[in-house]
Amino acid sequence: MSISKLINVRVPATLEKELKELSRSEHIPISELVRDSLREFLAVRKFRKLSKEVRGYARKAGFVTDEDILGLKT
Repeated sequence: MSISKLINVRVPATLEKELKELSRSEHIPISELVRDSLREFLAVRKFRKLSKEVRGYARKAGFVTDEDILGLKT
């Protein structure tokens, strides 16, 4: 496991309240909720960037929609 780093982040009081409520209801520490959220956020951003980079190549190959790429057409 890599070494953890402490990062201070300011959040609005309403967001803090929601985090605390979710933490209590799901019995998950706030720090774990934030880590999971950041992982998901970064994965989505990476996917969007990659999608933009390959969009032109995909269209040339005949892949226009998500269904084309995922093979969901019936």
